[in-house]
Amino acid sequence: MKTVEIKTNEGYRVSAHIYEIPDSKNILIISSATGVKQSYYKKFAQFLSDHGVSVITFDYLGIGESLKKPIQKLNNGASDWGKTDLHAVTEYTKKNYPDQNIILLGHSIGGQLIGLSSSSTEAGKIILVAAQSRYWKFWKGFQKYKLWTYWKAMFPLVINFFNYLPSKRISGMENLPKNVAKQWGKWCLSPNYLFDHIPKQDLFFKNITTPLISVSIEDDHFAPRKAVDWLSKKYERADLTRIHLVPKDFNTDTIGHFGIFREQFKDNIWPLFLREII
Repeated sequence: MKTVEIKTNEGYRVSAHIYEIPDSKNILIISSATGVKQSYYKKFAQFLSDHGVSVITFDYLGIGESLKKPIQKLNNGASDWGKTDLHAVTEYTKKNYPDQNIILLGHSIGGQLIGLSSSSTEAGKIILVAAQSRYWKFWKGFQKYKLWTYWKAMFPLVINFFNYLPSKRISGMENLPKNVAKQWGKWCLSPNYLFDHIPKQDLFFKNITTPLISVSIEDDHFAPRKAVDWLSKKYERADLTRIHLVPKDFNTDTIGHFGIFREQFKDNIWPLFLREII
């Protein structure tokens, strides 16, 4: 594995790890979940590279190794992670690995950001893992109203006080730059999610015509099946395949929103992904 700093069109750099296989036919770019460091996907990336697939992981601006100054000084929004950061990584990949077919894997918000990057249209395949709308009404019961309270009242107060969202204190995830959290919150309160807030010229969901696999998980409390279905349909011109994973089918009680990338699934779930990638 090697680490590179990729310069974006906005002039800043994002940190990326490359698991390089020179004679690989395909190269996978992993677009992370919100507040998740690229290191979380290390074992999964190593598994794929051990089986002949090149992999690139990266940290969005303000996360992990791409946090290069006090988080309070960052002004990027959530949409910038797609149109700027993911775009830069994809363009770097095209330039440096011209003979390898690009496959994009978007986990959670990463699957949303793929539709905000103009270069995503050049991917040979797209895999969405628990990529969903986070509109609060997709949840049920108490959880639904808890989410509304978080985004409508609690998080705005916390963000204004700290000048960023201290997610480490709240959920254990990485802290979020203020405008990332504010923009994400507006999306979560809107029925049409990010589509209510992003100009049409900056949306590339309809431009993607490649094969696309969208994966949901039965016990995923962060991505209900209906919310995953909703986002999948936004890639309306893609050749869509929907896969729904049930824990008992893999001899486990739980998979959850983040479980797929844990090493415990290297012998059953990971090979399923490998077959779609090679």
